[in-house]
Amino acid sequence: MYIRWIVRKHKNAGAANVTFHDAYLVESYRDENDTPRQRTVCYLGNIRQIGDEFPPLEREIFFLRAERILMSIPEIDGEEREAILALLRQKVPELSEEEAIIAFHNNLRWFARWIRSRGRRVSRDELLRMIDTAADSIEV
Repeated sequence: MYIRWIVRKHKNAGAANVTFHDAYLVESYRDENDTPRQRTVCYLGNIRQIGDEFPPLEREIFFLRAERILMSIPEIDGEEREAILALLRQKVPELSEEEAIIAFHNNLRWFARWIRSRGRRVSRDELLRMIDTAADSIEV
């Protein structure tokens, strides 16, 4: 199996230096006449490239979606799923530790603005309880 990338330019390419990358998981096979063919296994998602970069948040969302899609296909085991994700990483880099920390801080700021817009405030203790609750559901 391999990844087929379909790349589309933004409709207004002169005003926006944006391209869209659609990822499809494709397998090769031979038909009844022994002719090589390809078949799309599934659509893995798309990601926007701005200039030369894929924005960090969009990269993480892209990988979360692709992994969820791959997990929904029973014929793809864990080892093969990891190999497919590695193929995706050849084009779309994973977040660095620094980018992940920045994203975490930005999410906290977003949450604080969101909760304030609803007339509430969140204490430091409440934030720490939320982090502890989240940590309970992951391996730390």
